[in-house]
Amino acid sequence: MVSVKHAALAASVAALLAGCQANGDIYRSDVYSAGQVNQAQQVQTVQIIAIQPARVAVNNSSDRGTNQLLGTVIGGILGGVIGHSIDSGTGTTVGAIAGGALGAAGASYASPQDALVNGVQITFKMNGRIFNSAQVGQLCEFKLGPAIMTSTSPTSTRIQPNNPYGCQK
Repeated sequence: MVSVKHAALAASVAALLAGCQANGDIYRSDVYSAGQVNQAQQVQTVQIIAIQPARVAVNNSSDRGTNQLLGTVIGGILGGVIGHSIDSGTGTTVGAIAGGALGAAGASYASPQDALVNGVQITFKMNGRIFNSAQVGQLCEFKLGPAIMTSTSPTSTRIQPNNPYGCQK
């Protein structure tokens, strides 16, 4: 019989695993890799004419691997404890193996390959043409009007937040 204490521990672990997902911050337009620091980048002024919400799928594989390892260890411990309470001989071993397998499977399920994070679709005018760009960020960080776009390649559009204090309550 599983005790209330064991059930509470399992629920806490599940909640912890569900919270370990990529937040997408490394994909924000105002985040730069070490190789981009102290480098000249072409900058243009653009006119934001529309802003809409978007969802961006970001890779969650590193968090998923960590969660699987954590799920295996915690599942093995819980399975061993539960198995030991049933049969102190082989029950401990069987419970630990089964718990570890179930813990890894549960962690995989709780941590999808891709995580959806908040983003924005920015429609902007540049050189008389209209473009659209998806960015990781929040609606409140952008407003209609002029904005700076930094280009690290011919196809990149890193539109910098033009309302940086707009998210404060």
